[in-house]
Amino acid sequence: MPTTHLVFDVNETLLDLSALDPVFTDLFGSADTRTQWFASVLHWSTITTLTGRFIDFSTLAGHCLDQLGERHGRPLSDEQRQRVFDTVATLAPHDDVVDALSRLRDAGFRLTALTNSAQATVDAQFANSGLTSLFDHVLSVEAAGCYKPHPNAYAVATGTLAARPHDLRLIACHDWDVTGALRAGLKAAFVARGDTSINAAGERPDIVGDGLNAVAEHIIATDHT
Repeated sequence: MPTTHLVFDVNETLLDLSALDPVFTDLFGSADTRTQWFASVLHWSTITTLTGRFIDFSTLAGHCLDQLGERHGRPLSDEQRQRVFDTVATLAPHDDVVDALSRLRDAGFRLTALTNSAQATVDAQFANSGLTSLFDHVLSVEAAGCYKPHPNAYAVATGTLAARPHDLRLIACHDWDVTGALRAGLKAAFVARGDTSINAAGERPDIVGDGLNAVAEHIIATDHT
């Protein structure tokens, strides 16, 4: 069945987090600490969701920065913490993003962003990256009081669009996000970026592509009416 609504994850799927690498190298001595930090933020977003104690994503990110500083013996000043958040707000899109999104819009799809980040954060990210005009809706899961991959997080998109779950297709480079969407009744597409892959513990969507342009081609061929 054709799908009209496409729902995009934001961080790493659309926006390139590698701009944070020199910042984390300066602060902690290694670019690898950036991936450690982001994994910790996702870990704690899952814990807060499972235990029913929602904490704003930016607050979680700050706590995880502080823990990383303690672990590496490099406690952060307020100015150093702010440097990370300022960089997050000004992340550029991956090279394939604008072209792929434009092709999908030209094909008649409606585009929505759905992120675990706070609404203020994603609004700043989209304004700075020039992506706002390409989307019909830019949404945060904070209204649900839980994070993806909880079903209620995806319900933020279905509720806003007044659509049934299977009328939406989530596009993400995270296998946990794709699995969460599929188990919540949405369709999904996986964007393979770098060395990302789909864990066999989750479901494999019907669309998988190396980069967003390849995924966009598959979506147009599969879902275009």
